[in-house]
Amino acid sequence: MLRSKDKQTNYWKWAFLGFIAIVIASFAWIYMSIFWFSPNVPEDAGRLVSTKDMVEFPTQTNKADLNKLIAHYLQEFQEDQDADIAYDVYLADDVVFKAEAEFLGQPVDISINFSPTLRKDGVVVLQQVDMRVGALPLPVSYVMKYVKSQFELPNWVTISPKQEKIYLDMNKLKLKGGMKVRVDALDLKKDDISFTLLVPTE
Repeated sequence: MLRSKDKQTNYWKWAFLGFIAIVIASFAWIYMSIFWFSPNVPEDAGRLVSTKDMVEFPTQTNKADLNKLIAHYLQEFQEDQDADIAYDVYLADDVVFKAEAEFLGQPVDISINFSPTLRKDGVVVLQQVDMRVGALPLPVSYVMKYVKSQFELPNWVTISPKQEKIYLDMNKLKLKGGMKVRVDALDLKKDDISFTLLVPTE
């Protein structure tokens, strides 16, 4: 009778030890699966990083929004340059330049309309199509020469009085933080304006 009880005790003892062994083996397998057998995945796996010096952000806009941006830019530029004569530029069906000047000691309103075209090299060419200088019948080349000599203009703006054109070299335009702008489409009559903002990565 005593031997039967000893056998029963040993059975439960070995069963318990077997259970403990299974639990330990299970934890050991889980540990090895996580830390030993799992693939070595780098922390930045799946992250795509551009190798370009400038990151591009295409933008679609309209004349109303761009006019607000132009006004803000001109205000800051003229304040920085401490310009004696202020002028205004805005977009309608044409690019419109307006200012007040003095001719023969009298204040005269100047208004010049330009038709813009976009060259492949990114330069915007403004061709003069209409002009009003008060009631004075002045030649276009004379007025544009006056504007070139009397008004503070950004270094990316070139006036050619003889050709009656203004060239906007957008490649020279630099915004805060070294950002640049590339014009992709410029159709004022259809209000189709798109450009790409180029942001430096270094």
